[in-house]
Amino acid sequence: MNIYITHFRKIFYIILFSAAVWFISFSIFPENQVIKIEVGDTSPTVFSAPRFLTVVDEQETKKLKQEARNNVVPVYSIDSKINISVIDGITEMFLTVIKARTEEVLVTDNDNNPENSQSVVEIVELSKVEQIEKVQSSLLFSTISTSAIEVLVEISNLDNINSTNFLTQIEFESKSQADKFLLNGINNENLNQIRQTIVQTPPNLNLPSELYVLVPEARVRSMVGEIIAENLIANQKLEEELWNEQKNKASDEVEEVTIQFFKDEIIVSEGEVINEVLYKALDEFGYLSGESRTVQTSAIPIIFSVFLVLYVLLWRLRDSIWQNDNELLLMLTLILVSSIFLRGVSYYSNLSDLDFIQYALPVSFVGIISVILLNLRATLILSLSSSLLALAGGGNIGLVALGALGTIIPAVFLSDDTDRALLRERIIYISLTQPLLAFGVYFFLRDDGNLTQILIFSFLSALVANLAAFSLTSYIESLFRLTSSFKLSELADRNHPALRYLEDNAIGTFNHSLVVGTLADRAANKIGANSQLARAMAYYHDLGKTANPTMFVENQIGSSNPHDGLLPMESANILKGHVTEGVKLAKRFKIPETVYKGILEHHGNAVIRFFYEKEKMTNKNVSKDEFRHLGNKPTSKESAILMMADSLEAACRAIFMNEDADEEKISNVINEIFEEKIADGQLNNAPITFKELEIIKNSFQQSLEGLYHQRVLYPEITEEE
Repeated sequence: MNIYITHFRKIFYIILFSAAVWFISFSIFPENQVIKIEVGDTSPTVFSAPRFLTVVDEQETKKLKQEARNNVVPVYSIDSKINISVIDGITEMFLTVIKARTEEVLVTDNDNNPENSQSVVEIVELSKVEQIEKVQSSLLFSTISTSAIEVLVEISNLDNINSTNFLTQIEFESKSQADKFLLNGINNENLNQIRQTIVQTPPNLNLPSELYVLVPEARVRSMVGEIIAENLIANQKLEEELWNEQKNKASDEVEEVTIQFFKDEIIVSEGEVINEVLYKALDEFGYLSGESRTVQTSAIPIIFSVFLVLYVLLWRLRDSIWQNDNELLLMLTLILVSSIFLRGVSYYSNLSDLDFIQYALPVSFVGIISVILLNLRATLILSLSSSLLALAGGGNIGLVALGALGTIIPAVFLSDDTDRALLRERIIYISLTQPLLAFGVYFFLRDDGNLTQILIFSFLSALVANLAAFSLTSYIESLFRLTSSFKLSELADRNHPALRYLEDNAIGTFNHSLVVGTLADRAANKIGANSQLARAMAYYHDLGKTANPTMFVENQIGSSNPHDGLLPMESANILKGHVTEGVKLAKRFKIPETVYKGILEHHGNAVIRFFYEKEKMTNKNVSKDEFRHLGNKPTSKESAILMMADSLEAACRAIFMNEDADEEKISNVINEIFEEKIADGQLNNAPITFKELEIIKNSFQQSLEGLYHQRVLYPEITEEE
């Protein structure tokens, strides 16, 4: 999973910087600004189409889409519960009329004897007037007219035996007619209109003709119309979600309105008002920015291809830049800065009549920073990438070559172990090469500019750039949390406060660190790793032993071993602590993280075997994990070399203190140490090959043979009589 995260992170950086390069190339530095006009302005000249182009009329398209949405009929659903409520309302109205025929009255039977009087309830028939009043009081908030109520009461009081049947039939017809309206659906918007229509034009009723003999048909229809209108309720619910879906679908189905411009066709005439379509066409053709959109568009795959090749190259080479995100970000930043230099100089030279400006390319700034803080390989890759990107941006091939060579030149005079004094000396030499390159490009381009001016300004620009690089190196180093050769040289100085502190408090550890530094330096140099970094790591890897110096064998000169009185676990914890203590001291002395990684990784998470085996003698169930160091496995070639050198120096010192060393014995110790570390998986995270491990072995062999060589036994000096 970690490898996928790493690749994703690298790809993200590349995409980000690719976009930045493209933006700078075509947005910040447009080549030629032809015209500035806005929508609504009149065209100052005639513009023709340099190629075929189709432009979308967004305003007209938007208008048609809105019309399509507006034409979609609202979507409703019918609520059956409301239908039932309407029918129940009609039923209730007819029951009210029937109940209004009579009234219950409490009557007292006196019989001339108050003691024997009784009260009984009698049902009394009401008059039509009383019935109408009772119905009106029951329908207090109703809008039904008095005439309609009169018709109902009149039909209810017919002497005909079918009067009740007539009411039932009218009720059924009222419900049937109401159902017809409810079936079609009624919404709040058309409810009042439907009610008015029913009242003004009552529906035809399927009622017996005998009724119309007794009550005029018109009065019956009008009454039924009012009853239906009174009880109707909106039964439609707007389905907004479905309606919106249909409107969106209708809008999506509208095709874009496009306008085609054919090659050499007049886009806009002089004096013609610029609308949005014409403005968009002029912008697409590059008339508003001075850049052809064709060039911009074609540059996109070129730019991304350059960065993709860069990504693959760094991945395959397994360079330190691939391992260190900060180094990768610095490299990408330098490519971006170089692109700004090349693009900016080209842009401003075109704006002015001063031809010599185009030769004032301060790219040596990028080259110096790259050589000092990265390496030669990174500088070469940077130069190639910047050149290709400049060409993609429409740069002049001669000036692009000048920029590429100007970036590489510092690598001729400097190396990744250059110190400040040497850089100060070489600045003038690097600056003098710029005019020589400019001279070559001048004749290559067959330029007719002032050669003297070109040479002077190319030198001055290079000198300023180089001085700026010298001054800013430390700040850039700090910003990207890197460790330059300048810093490593300072850390390797034995007068460094941290080394003096180590020497004063743990002289044995100090001497051990110096020897390990020599071993690591030579081995790193043999495989092309950073020898300065390896040495610096070695010098500070045991800084934490100063907290308890006598607990480590190299500092126990002439004294007993304090571990003899401790439990194995107690001793192991003390040994573990020198890693954490070392990191604390490294931060206190402001040692860069790149260097104090050696403190964290020089033991990895290896088992403290001596005390583990000692504990195992009394505790068979002891876990190895309890006796492992608190560090991390090496993640760089330098820390892997340090791990091996540290273990070898300690082992050889212990073995050959009591016996003579020879080539075979040293070789056996080296092989044993290497096999143990590999078998324990301590080198699994280090970007180191088996071939490189063999080279490191040979380097250690040579160094240790020189350290433990056989010495000549001189005869004892006797005093002459």
